[in-house]
Amino acid sequence: MKVLIAHFTSECNEHISHVADLDEFLLLYGDDCIKAMHIEDIFEKKNIELVPAIYARLNPNGMIKREAFDFIADKIIKTIKDNMDGIDGIYLQLHGASGIMDLDEVSGEHYIIKKIREIVGQYMPIALVMDPHGNITKELAENVDLVRCYRESPHSDQAGTERLVAEKFIDLLENRREMKPIIRKLPIMVGGERSVSAREPMLTINAMLDEAEKDPRVFSDSYHVGYIRHDDDKLGAAVVVVPNTPQDIQYCEKVADKISQYAWAHRAEFKFSGNFDEPAESVKRAVGFAGKTAVITDSGDNCGAGGYGQNTVILRELLKSDLCGKKVLVAGINDPKTYNQMEPYKKGDRVSIDLGAGEDELSAPVHIEGTLKQIGEEMHGLFSPPHIVGKAYTVNIDNSSIDVIVLNTNIQYGNMDQFHKAGLEFHDYDIVVVKMGYLDTYLVPETAYHIMALTDGPTVQRSERIPFKRIYRPMWPMDECGDLRYID
Repeated sequence: MKVLIAHFTSECNEHISHVADLDEFLLLYGDDCIKAMHIEDIFEKKNIELVPAIYARLNPNGMIKREAFDFIADKIIKTIKDNMDGIDGIYLQLHGASGIMDLDEVSGEHYIIKKIREIVGQYMPIALVMDPHGNITKELAENVDLVRCYRESPHSDQAGTERLVAEKFIDLLENRREMKPIIRKLPIMVGGERSVSAREPMLTINAMLDEAEKDPRVFSDSYHVGYIRHDDDKLGAAVVVVPNTPQDIQYCEKVADKISQYAWAHRAEFKFSGNFDEPAESVKRAVGFAGKTAVITDSGDNCGAGGYGQNTVILRELLKSDLCGKKVLVAGINDPKTYNQMEPYKKGDRVSIDLGAGEDELSAPVHIEGTLKQIGEEMHGLFSPPHIVGKAYTVNIDNSSIDVIVLNTNIQYGNMDQFHKAGLEFHDYDIVVVKMGYLDTYLVPETAYHIMALTDGPTVQRSERIPFKRIYRPMWPMDECGDLRYID
């Protein structure tokens, strides 16, 4: 047997001015594509040959240029057409949160799935792995045989889910039967910071999903939180249950209803967890923490949800605060113009810069006199494989205990390797500021204290403040809602 595989992921935020082009994607082909998808050995054990189309990964960013998306979509579609006589199924890893300029569907994943089904007909098996922060609809679910998203947020089970779906897909290929997902689209729309899997109600929802799968009638199930960073009629949460056989449909519909009704009844529990506060208070509370290392997350400029990393709000709060001598690292500020000015400097040189893109008040420039402390490398490490995208210039600000990394792209510092590539040691600092909302999986064990600063910006966490025009209404928490009514 042969299975065609492809990967296309991005989280696109329409609230930043940057529009992403093809050169910002990590593009892999052939064996490199296969290796990056984490599933090669699963298929090899069954002597199934993989036909790679493309691995296209964009770290969370702005909307995507139509020409860039067309290149990726055309590569997938052409590879399918060229191999139609040989392939027995299609396995896809698609995020679900891409936004494409000048595309009527807005979401690239929904366009790709629709086109693939048109090409291969209604019976070729298609499996899809999604991020829980991607948007799924009834139309998309009906165009695939198997769809599942990760359970955990942060996504510690991403590779495991990709591999599990590969195993389940092989079961379908070896034991062919009619299989179509059941979807219950819910009028609930919250961001990732309100749906962390270690907290309620996601803790119980995931337990219900796990329990339901113990019954052989349930082939797969998942809860899709959805994505809120661009306006689209596909927004909203969803419960998806895949029956093992057509005889299991009625039972699985009851399972989908039960989990959906629980999520609806407990929707008020989708709220911020842990420590959170306004920016000034967040700085004050981090300074007041007696141990190290404390982390402040600049949640309104979360690079993991498409923020562009250019806001200077927390840096300005730090500069006007009494830090009690504590060493602070701001990791970092994305400002390509100032970044380019750093190129002639050497480590130890004096620098005089205005750091901040100045697109709005949130990214207002901050004048800095200081010393270039370190020249390292900036590494995108949000997804595997990581890759180097430029230099990381760390400046120590005069008459302060603050270091700030000057960057030329939106880097989310979420693991120790990234700090080391920048030439820095995370635990040398009492306080580290990063551009994220909830803590990255790999930062959690390194952090003694974490507070989420409720900053404004492209990833503002209070989603009630975001103006939406195309979404289903009423939608909680934007609207007061009565009884549960599924979105068609």
